[in-house]
Amino acid sequence: MMQLFLLLLEVIYLFLAFKSGNSFFFVVAIILGGWWLYELNKESRKRNEAIEKETIDQIEEYPHTRYILSPDYLQALLIDENSDTFRILDREELDDEFEAREYDFQELFEVAIVEDGKNVALTSKGGVHGWSLIDGGSKLDVNIGGSEESEEKSKKEVKKLLLKLVVDDLSNPIVEYTFLDNEQAIPKDLDEYKDIFKECNNWYQKVSIIIKRYEHERKEVTVNAWT
Repeated sequence: MMQLFLLLLEVIYLFLAFKSGNSFFFVVAIILGGWWLYELNKESRKRNEAIEKETIDQIEEYPHTRYILSPDYLQALLIDENSDTFRILDREELDDEFEAREYDFQELFEVAIVEDGKNVALTSKGGVHGWSLIDGGSKLDVNIGGSEESEEKSKKEVKKLLLKLVVDDLSNPIVEYTFLDNEQAIPKDLDEYKDIFKECNNWYQKVSIIIKRYEHERKEVTVNAWT
C-alpha cells in the first residue's frame, strides 16, 4: 500500500513538473521515486527472507552435515556423512513441499561440471577415460560444430552452468543441479561467474571424493523387470 501511494505521488509531481516547468516539483518527484524504490526493495528483501527461512526449515527436516540451496529455492543438495547418504530435494513451486530422492554414497557413479552442454570436469567410478554416461557416451570437450569464432566466444562466455550426476536409479539416473541459467551469456572473467563456478567446483570436489572413496565398493543388483 505504501509503495502504491508513493508511486502515485511521484506521478503527480512529475506531471506538475512538466506542466509548470518548476524544478521544485521535479526534485520532489525524484525524492519520492527514491523512497518508492527503497520501500519496494525492503518489501522484496522481507519476502525473500521469509521464503528462505521457510525453505531452510524444510531442509532441516532431513539429516545432513552440509547442503546447498539454489537461488530460486527450488532445489537443494544434501550430504549426510553420518549415514553416508546423498539427497536431492526438488519442487516445482515455492508453495510446494520438497520431494526427496535419497542415495547411498556407493550409488553415485559420476559427477561432471557442465558449461553450456559441455563437460569441463568429470569424475567417474573406474577413472576418467574421456567418455561420460552423463552425455550418453559423448567425449569430454568435443566441438560438434560451428565456426572458430563462435567456439572461441563460447569459451569466454557462459549461459548455463550445471552439476550433473549419474546415480544408481534406473527410472531417473541423471541428476542435475543448476548453478546458473541465464538467457544472456555472461563473461567467465566476471567476478560474479567466478564465485558461482567456485561454489560449483566445491561441490564437484565433494562428490568426486565420495565417488572415489567408494570406487571399489560393489553392490549386487538384481533387476526383476524392466519398465
